[in-house]
Amino acid sequence: MIWWLRVHRTAALLGLTTAVTVLSIGLGPIGMLFPSFGGGAPFAMIPVAAVGPLVLAIAAGASISRAPFPAPARRTDLLELSTVLVVIGLVCAIGAVGLALGADPAVSLAIIRNTIAFCALAMASRAVLGDRYQSVPGVLYLLVAGLFGRGTPDRPAVWAGIVTTNTELTYWLFVAPIVIVAAVVTVGRSARRVGGWGNSN
Repeated sequence: MIWWLRVHRTAALLGLTTAVTVLSIGLGPIGMLFPSFGGGAPFAMIPVAAVGPLVLAIAAGASISRAPFPAPARRTDLLELSTVLVVIGLVCAIGAVGLALGADPAVSLAIIRNTIAFCALAMASRAVLGDRYQSVPGVLYLLVAGLFGRGTPDRPAVWAGIVTTNTELTYWLFVAPIVIVAAVVTVGRSARRVGGWGNSN
């Protein structure tokens, strides 16, 4: 465990998670101007609450991919999953503190929602595409959602809920299939790795 924490720079990851989450909540509904082809104005705002969680997902993926762990595959997979869950849990905890201190609830909830979505997408991508390309689908998703999913202000397409801080349940629905797919492919990858490790011994 100590080896994992040191080599994978888990403390640095948690520090980055804290800093990015606090900054994203502190900035509130501030967004970045982005082209939009989904109707309405030619430009739209992508909230920091969409970009910050993507950064955290990329950082978590880079952390767990830093070096192979000299242990059975089952233990390695549990450590990798635990790292991602700790990142999500820390974001949830900071978001809850922000809510208690009077931060914008829509922003806090959007950061939690988007962190779950991007981390799950990164885990699924890692299982299918490998370490090197695990962050590509998340970046592409944000770009496509920003370009084509915006629609009217604060009312993007359901599949593009990542680019809004709207707290309606509708904009949480896109998270469910991402999490389900991530769970299925991650379990499948773990089973293959455990089988391969067992056969090699």
